[in-house]
This record gives sequence, structure tokens and C-alpha cells, in this order.
Amino acid sequence: MVRIAPDVGRNFLLMELSGRPGPADVASAIEQVRQAIARLRSPFDVLSDVRELESLEDLPQAEARRIGELLAKAKVRRVVRVVGKSSSAAIQMERIARMLGHSAHLAFSREEAELLLAQR
Repeated sequence: MVRIAPDVGRNFLLMELSGRPGPADVASAIEQVRQAIARLRSPFDVLSDVRELESLEDLPQAEARRIGELLAKAKVRRVVRVVGKSSSAAIQMERIARMLGHSAHLAFSREEAELLLAQR
């Protein structure tokens, strides 16, 4: 499952990934990202919550890269990734992020991530 929503008041994009997202999830995510970006002011932050993510093995890399390209064009300031205890999924996410030319600050809870984002 992939859920993407803008937090307009705090000017960040919330991305939640859980389970084993596949091609249909990515197609939906691309549209969700487009709609969310339209509601935020550039540059904005991204809070990526992958605590419930099991694997990215079924995720089509080319399509996932399109999401990263959309975010790069929209001028993301920084990314904070909530990893919880899902270290293998966090490593997979970091590899993808590095291929796209960015990396994320890591947090172990949503509260910790939001505190990091509040520190401008």
C-alpha cells in the first residue's frame, strides 16, 4: 500500500509505504504525488514512513524513479524517513534514494520525524 498526502499547514508531503507495494500502487502514487505537489509551496519537506514496509521487490524501479523525478523537479528541501524496526526496507529505500541523487535523515518514530522537520 502507498498513501501520499500533503500537509499544507506544515508544508510537507507525507508518504506512507506498507506491505509489498507493486505496479498498481506505483501508478496510483504517481498521481497522488502530482496532486499533493500542486498543494504545497516549494521548497517543501518529505516525511516518508516505511515502518510497515515489508519489501520493495515487486516495485517497478523505472516507475518508482518517476516519483523521485517529480519530487526533484518540485524542489524538495529535505527528506526524513521513519524506519522503525524495518531495517531491510529502510536500506532498500536508501539505495533507491541514492540512485536518484538524494538521501534521507532517519527517524525511528513519526514523532521524532516531525521534530526533525520542525527544526528549520
